[in-house]
Amino acid sequence: MSNSKPTDAAEEARIQAWRAERARIAEADKEQRIRQKQAEMNQIAATAKQDKKSAALTLLSSTTTDAPTLQAPQGPQIQSRAVKKASRLGLFFAVVIVPMFLVAYYVLVVATPLYEARSVIAITKSADRGAPARSGLLGGVQGPSNLSEVFRAHAYVQSQALMDALEDELGLITEFSSSTIDPVKRLRTVPILSMNKTTQFDRYVNSSVDIQSGLLTLYVRAPDNEQAIDISQAVLRNTQSRVLSLGQQVFDQRQAHATEVRLAAENQVAEAQAALVALQIKYQEVDPRNRVESIYNTIKDLETEAARLNSEVQKAEIAGIGDSQQTRQTAALEARIRQQITDERARLVAPDGGSAGSLNALLMEYELATLELSLARDAVQTALRAQAEAGQEAALNRSLFQVVVPPRTAQAAVYPRIPGTLALTLVLCLAVYSAISMFRAART
Repeated sequence: MSNSKPTDAAEEARIQAWRAERARIAEADKEQRIRQKQAEMNQIAATAKQDKKSAALTLLSSTTTDAPTLQAPQGPQIQSRAVKKASRLGLFFAVVIVPMFLVAYYVLVVATPLYEARSVIAITKSADRGAPARSGLLGGVQGPSNLSEVFRAHAYVQSQALMDALEDELGLITEFSSSTIDPVKRLRTVPILSMNKTTQFDRYVNSSVDIQSGLLTLYVRAPDNEQAIDISQAVLRNTQSRVLSLGQQVFDQRQAHATEVRLAAENQVAEAQAALVALQIKYQEVDPRNRVESIYNTIKDLETEAARLNSEVQKAEIAGIGDSQQTRQTAALEARIRQQITDERARLVAPDGGSAGSLNALLMEYELATLELSLARDAVQTALRAQAEAGQEAALNRSLFQVVVPPRTAQAAVYPRIPGTLALTLVLCLAVYSAISMFRAART
C-alpha cells in the first residue's frame, strides 16, 4: 500500500511535465506564424505604396507636359456649357413647366365642374311582346325590330328642334352660352371656323344606341346635380312627345288612307246605284230579266207544243190519214206555233217600242249595271274591313316610350378630368420639348 502511492505521484508529475512542454511548443509555433503573417502584410503594403508613387509620378509628368494646351481654352468652354445649360432650362421651362402650370390652373380654378345624369330608354310596341325570339345564326346577328324608332329618337336628341324646345322651356342655350360656363366648354358661334352652337350642343346633351338590345342611353351634363336631372326630365318629355306624335301621324295617315278608300267605294256604290235607277227609269223596266225569262219560257212552251203537233202529223201520215181535215188543221196549228216562236225570238233582238235598243241589249246593260253595283258594294265591305284592320294594326304598332333607368348623377363631376388632362398635357409638352431639342442639336 505504501509503495503504490509514490508511483502514482511520479506518474502524475511526468504527465504534467509533458503537458507543459507541449503548451510551450504550441505557443512558440503560434508566435512564429504571427511574425510570418505580419511580414507578408508589410511586404504587400510596401508594394502598394510603391505602385501609387509610380502612378502619381506618371500623372504629374503627363500633366506638366500638356499644361500649355489645356489651360488656354478652359474659360470659354465653361462659359459655353453654362449658356447651353441655361438655354435648355429656359426651353424646358417655356415648353413644359409654363403650359403645365397654365393647364393645371385652368382645370383646378377656371373650369366649370359638370355633373352627368344618365338614363336608359326603351321604345317598344305592343305587337313585339308576343313576337317569337329569333333563333339560329342570322337571328343572333339581326338587331331588334324597334331600331328605327330608337334611331328616330336618337336623331331628335341631337337635333336643332330639341335645342329650341329646351331654350323655350329652360333657357338652356342662353345659360350655357353665358359666363357661367368656362370659355372652353361655353357654347359660341365662330363663323370663321364654321362653328355653331348646334354642333357643340353634344357637350351637354348626347345619346347613344345599343344595336344589340335596342336601348337608347341619354347623357346630360350640367353644372349642378339637380339641374342635370331637370334637363334630363325635359329631354325625356320632349323626346317622348316627339316619338308618340310620329306614331300618331303614322296611325292617322293609315286611318285617313283607309277612310279615303272606303269613301271612294261608297261613292262608287252611289254612282252604280244611280246608274241602275236611271237605266230602269229609261226603259221603264224594274228588272228586264223577268221579261226575258218570261219570253224564254213562252218559247220553250211553244216549242214543246210544236213538237207535239209535229209528232201527231207524222203519226197521221204513217197511218195513211195525212190528207184528212184534222191532220191539215194540226199541221196548220204547228206552223202557226212556229211562227209565234219566231216572233218571240224576234222580240229579243228587235228594237223595243220607242227605244233604239233591243231587249237583249237592255238586259246586258242591266247586268253590267248590276255587276258594277255588286262590285262597288264588295269594295265597300273590303274597305270597311281594311279600315278596321288598319286601325287595329296601327294601335298594336304604336310606339311605347319607357324609361328603363331614370336619370341619376354621380357624386363627383365628370368634367374636368384633372388626372387625365394633366397627364396628356405632360406627354404632349415633353414630346414638343424633345422635338425642339433634337432639332436644335441637329443644327449645331
